[in-house]
Amino acid sequence: MGMLRQDVRYAIRMLAKSPLFTAVAVVTLALGIGLNTAVFSAVDALLLRPLPGVREPERLVQLYRSWSGDVAYGASSIPHYLDVRERGSSVFSGVVVWNFVPVNFSADGRNERIVGQIVSANFFSVLGVNAERGRTFLPEEDVGVGGHPVIVISHASWLRRFGGDPSIVGRTVTLDGRQWTIVGVAPADFKGPLPAVAPELWAPVMMQHELMPGVDRIASRGENSMNVLARLRPGVTVAQAREAMRAILARLTEQYPGEYKNTGVALVPQNEAGLHPSFKGAQVGLTAVMMAVVGMLLLIACVNVANLFLARARDRRREMAVRLSLGARRAQLVRQLLVESLLFSAVAGAVGLALAYAVVRLANGIQLPIDIPMNFDLRLSAPVLAFTLGASLATGVLFGLVPALQASRPELVPALKGESSAAAGTSRASSGLVVAQMALSLLLLVCSGLFLRSLRTATALDKGFAGENLLLASMDPGLQGYDRARTRAFYRALLERVRALPGVRAAALADAVPLSLGSQQRGISVPGHVAAPNERTSLDFAIVTPGYFAAMGIPVLRGRDFSERDDSAAAGAIVVNERLAERFWPGESALGKRIETGGRMREVVGVVRTGKYRTLGEQPLEFMYLPHAQDFNQEMTLHVRTAGDPTALAPQIRAAVAGLDATLPLYDVRTMNDHLGIALLPARLGGAFLGAFGLLGLVLAAVGIYGVMAYSVAQRTREIGIRVALGAARAQVMGMVLRQGLRLAALGTALGLAGALGAARLVRGLLYGASATDPLTFVGVPTLLLAVAFVAVFIPARRAAGVDPMRALRSE
Repeated sequence: MGMLRQDVRYAIRMLAKSPLFTAVAVVTLALGIGLNTAVFSAVDALLLRPLPGVREPERLVQLYRSWSGDVAYGASSIPHYLDVRERGSSVFSGVVVWNFVPVNFSADGRNERIVGQIVSANFFSVLGVNAERGRTFLPEEDVGVGGHPVIVISHASWLRRFGGDPSIVGRTVTLDGRQWTIVGVAPADFKGPLPAVAPELWAPVMMQHELMPGVDRIASRGENSMNVLARLRPGVTVAQAREAMRAILARLTEQYPGEYKNTGVALVPQNEAGLHPSFKGAQVGLTAVMMAVVGMLLLIACVNVANLFLARARDRRREMAVRLSLGARRAQLVRQLLVESLLFSAVAGAVGLALAYAVVRLANGIQLPIDIPMNFDLRLSAPVLAFTLGASLATGVLFGLVPALQASRPELVPALKGESSAAAGTSRASSGLVVAQMALSLLLLVCSGLFLRSLRTATALDKGFAGENLLLASMDPGLQGYDRARTRAFYRALLERVRALPGVRAAALADAVPLSLGSQQRGISVPGHVAAPNERTSLDFAIVTPGYFAAMGIPVLRGRDFSERDDSAAAGAIVVNERLAERFWPGESALGKRIETGGRMREVVGVVRTGKYRTLGEQPLEFMYLPHAQDFNQEMTLHVRTAGDPTALAPQIRAAVAGLDATLPLYDVRTMNDHLGIALLPARLGGAFLGAFGLLGLVLAAVGIYGVMAYSVAQRTREIGIRVALGAARAQVMGMVLRQGLRLAALGTALGLAGALGAARLVRGLLYGASATDPLTFVGVPTLLLAVAFVAVFIPARRAAGVDPMRALRSE
């Protein structure tokens, strides 16, 4: 221990002796460690962190229904949940049901739309959560439809909306035009089963009709729109629970064959579900790419610092030789040098931690361009701090070991005499590190180039509609207690007012916006078409009003748009896209053909162009449009096509809604181009993330090769002076140094290209329209890297060409 303390004190003196060297190397390495820490905090939040605020989260499991060939992790109905709760009591100590619900909140003259959750009364007790103030729900609040207008509010909502009022319990608030009583406040650390979307309140599921009007989810077994979560009994394994669920499904299939035919069940441990099991592959893939990128950046930083330490090791050859001559063992020198590098990496780790803290704070302040407020709560938790410590120690060994081994075996006689001849092994080590650095930089830059090309392609991709000059605004009169007749009258009057506004070219309503998160589907039956086994017969759809296709800029290729005559008394009408028409009536006209969906036979009155509906990278999908007059929905989005800037009309749209109902909140008012940020988010994140880190890697590579070549020229000053004295032209000297540096850059580029081809295949699924072997990227990036390397080598080469032979020959 005494030797170790001595080594540490000596290491501190050595680092303090060279403040510029220490500062440059610390900043270089701190960038790599800090960015790795920040990215790992995202991995921790998305994949590793247990559900906060609940008891024994490792015992919780998510229960899903599945449909063969269509949905692997689907939602459940409330009757299905009740069956599972009753029949699964041998393996589950509790089963709960929950779902997000939009709520119109009115207070102090303000009308807002907030996100809450509708839950079974045992929700808090099964999760092991006690109220911070007041109480949670009582068992009797799980019976009696519509009889329990009580809510538990979140801790954040209590502070933000009510100023932390200590007498909050018992206070009444207005939700969806009805009075509700606050019975409790949830703990601060509890965010629900999906912490990324923190609800502002929880309400009993028996109040479904008041909060989610229009459909009886409590009694309907076919309304699969709820999430189910269960707690395993002590001693019960996940495998046993899965077996029990299969047995429950078998009994339900016998009892309700029409509802459970071709269906299955899926049980996923809560700590493996992530945002949703269907997104797990994308989550893991995205985080793996992010960690690989920052890992490469850290390696590049380590290579830079290792080269700095190698250069310093050459300067300390005489010191090492003297210590060896006085009896020091080589192992002692290696230990001393490793202590220096580990101390150095610890300082860099501390600086990197400060950088990570700043990045995490910045990331937490970013709101994604989606309709639901999300907060991933990135933080420097204990696992993240442990990762930073491990990364710091690993990098200390990684960049310190080779220089330590090189410095601890100098050629004693030349070193003691102070001769400046460089060891071949050291030179080879520096050259090898430069090659590795160039290869890693190229790999990072190619991935960056592919994502930037993908972003460019995705932005210009034909989406099947015109996104320019289009304003969106959503509303839900049903949450204000409107019945069907009143809602229809409201929407009719709103469209009349909006279409009369100056600058409005077209306006319509739809219950879905293309390229949103999620989709809605309905089963169909086509007369004369026999579905093949596992053929998908649930298709995406939207409910729209007349004028929708003109407002969206979607060409009607054959037939017509919906009209006012397609009302509830008329024959069923439907408009389909080209893909659907080609699938069911290849080589025929789809006009006049019939489709049964939603319990009604409909005639195809129009065929429109196929577009993008779920994601930009999707294969062509079948899609159908239903008239709002025949398929009612209360929550709709207004689509307004304008002659100029659509945002300029937003105040007038708000005024038009307020003129009809001042208490009805308008939400998600944005342009279509802003909305498309949802679909472009992966490409934008990938392009920005990899682009920034690619440029940083390029700078580090340039600094690295410049440093090595500058040091090499300094070491060879005497040799270069002799060459010049013997008649070598300055151009020859410059060419010699350029060839040496560019040879290393070219070798690193070749190795990097080979690695980039493999990496491109791994990220192929994340690219939109851009080829994983995009020629422009694979030609342009190496050219750029070699150009930067040329500039980095040219400066020391020019310095070498300007060496004064007389001064060089006199130097020792």
